[in-house]
Amino acid sequence: MPRGRPTRDEPTCVLAVRVPVALRHELDRYLDALETRVGLKTSRNEIIRHALRLFLETQQQAERPMPPQRLHEP
Repeated sequence: MPRGRPTRDEPTCVLAVRVPVALRHELDRYLDALETRVGLKTSRNEIIRHALRLFLETQQQAERPMPPQRLHEP
């Protein structure tokens, strides 16, 4: 049986990002809700990749790309 991460057609890299603790907690609550209500088990990384992909697609379609709002920790 193969060990480690599954191979993919598309090369990947590691991208380290700092996020406010409150945002991470909100993401974890969302993941819990997905698993509880929908039965979908996923990871932070999968959701972050999906959100980044959607954001970039939306920005490419916009006539004037807008910078993201800055998050401020409470």
